[in-house]
Amino acid sequence: DSSVMVDLEAIELEPNMTFQPQPARVVDRDVRNLRNRSIPVVKVIWEGSPEGEATWELESEMLEHYPHLF
Repeated sequence: DSSVMVDLEAIELEPNMTFQPQPARVVDRDVRNLRNRSIPVVKVIWEGSPEGEATWELESEMLEHYPHLF
């Protein structure tokens, strides 16, 4: 959307010039069953993402990288 203004000074880039958004909060949990495995997942809202947009992530990875969310 060309009407959205982005403050370029507020964006923090990694040394390799990539952007890694930070998770804002966990809004849901689920368990995905694949054949004989159960995989716990969490629905995460990321900082700076559009309203209502979230992604499903592995609970184990989120707990490892972002324990403050739990």
